Amino acid sequence: MYHEIEGQLSIEPIIFDEDKLIARGNHYPYAKIESLEITSAPIFSPYGILTLRTEGRDIPIPFVRSKKNKLELALREFEKLRQSGERDPDNIPQKDSSYGTAPGMDPYEELKKLKELLDLDIITQEEFDTKKKKLLDL
Repeated sequence: MYHEIEGQLSIEPIIFDEDKLIARGNHYPYAKIESLEITSAPIFSPYGILTLRTEGRDIPIPFVRSKKNKLELALREFEKLRQSGERDPDNIPQKDSSYGTAPGMDPYEELKKLKELLDLDIITQEEFDTKKKKLLDL
């Protein structure tokens, strides 16, 4: 699963990666997320709030209201993963070993996305290098 909910101005993107949610410069492993819900999306406000509950505390994550439908889709897929138990790393389906990525995905397109995340300081150089090696089977 990979979804990027684009940000705007001071609102950073929200990224649902294979095994973690990335928001506001923080990485939240799916295994530690207790709940995710849209708790506030006032009608006349351009922003809404996604509340992430982890380790017994609520973390408000702002999102661009115009991306609410995309966020809701990502939340539905997240819930499917939780219900199927795939958020446990031992239960995540194995990738296509010929490219080091999921079947049907172009490793070079995925690499471009990762480079964008690196350029935006959403992931570290170390994370980029690790994923790059997996994608290119180095």
